[in-house]
Amino acid sequence: MRKTMNINFRHISVIYLVLVIGAVNSVNTYAQKAVLSLDTSSIKIGERVLLRLNATLPKTASIYWPGIGDTLTSKVEVASKSKIDTNATSRNEFTNYIQTILITSFDTGFHYIPPFKIHYSYAGDSARHELLSEGVYIKVQTVEVDTTKAIRDIRGPIQAPISFAEIVPYLAGMAVLALFIGLVWYYLWRKRMNKPLFPVITRVPGPPWQTALESLDLLEEKKLWQNGKIKEYYSELTDIIRHYLHEQHGIEAMEMITAEILSAYDSAGLQDDARSKLTKILMQADFVKFAKAIPLRNENELSLTYSRQFIENTKPVPAATETKLTENNTIQAPDPDVKA
Repeated sequence: MRKTMNINFRHISVIYLVLVIGAVNSVNTYAQKAVLSLDTSSIKIGERVLLRLNATLPKTASIYWPGIGDTLTSKVEVASKSKIDTNATSRNEFTNYIQTILITSFDTGFHYIPPFKIHYSYAGDSARHELLSEGVYIKVQTVEVDTTKAIRDIRGPIQAPISFAEIVPYLAGMAVLALFIGLVWYYLWRKRMNKPLFPVITRVPGPPWQTALESLDLLEEKKLWQNGKIKEYYSELTDIIRHYLHEQHGIEAMEMITAEILSAYDSAGLQDDARSKLTKILMQADFVKFAKAIPLRNENELSLTYSRQFIENTKPVPAATETKLTENNTIQAPDPDVKA
């Protein structure tokens, strides 16, 4: 009885060992899988066909993919090739690698594409393992020619109608060329006429008193003293008055102090009633600029009003036209031929 049990235990051990070895071999077999396939095994000369190289290997393995050149054999050429792509398999610990190769041949007959060698290794293992695919055959057939029909010339290219989009670049180029020629002609013409390239439009300045009044209007629009810029306000105000005295009455007021300006004003024989307004304007500005005085709101507005009144009172007055009464007490215009 004991002998029989020993024999059965030995049989079970052997069977278990066989199953373990078979499982290991099945794992290795699953891992060492490389397939080389064609979309079709028969093509006509010059046609192209896809050649696929698949390899299923463990995710932990380092893969050394074979390099593919311009030809696979002396009869089979490579037109293009894709990148090496990966996708999942039915077992999580394995990955499927795939590359497609577009091949062609210009020699008729059966051509053998030899197997591809894929090398791989594992971490911590310096040995490099080899995975070999199977080779495939491809048949290249000639193109049948119907010799009963007459030989015809090759048909020339078909002339397609020209679209507007094709004409636009030429039209744009012609417009740019015409513009360039026009600019060159304009430049030469202006140079020959001894004129500037671009005509300068100058505004004829008005009389000094009008310019001064316009400058006062611009100064009022700036609202300097309303924004706390009192010193800047009085500086611009007195500059306008000084320019007016210089341009209108020939007084070099730009380089004079207040006392000198008033003295020059008296020497020029200008109106006495306007002198008081000029004095108030200049004195108020001196208090602000040198004594750092802060005038009241109405004083700032009054300085601008005095400036306008000063200019209006001292600007040139046009000469009155002389008239005389006739015997019938009617007004007669002066004779333009009679000199005064």
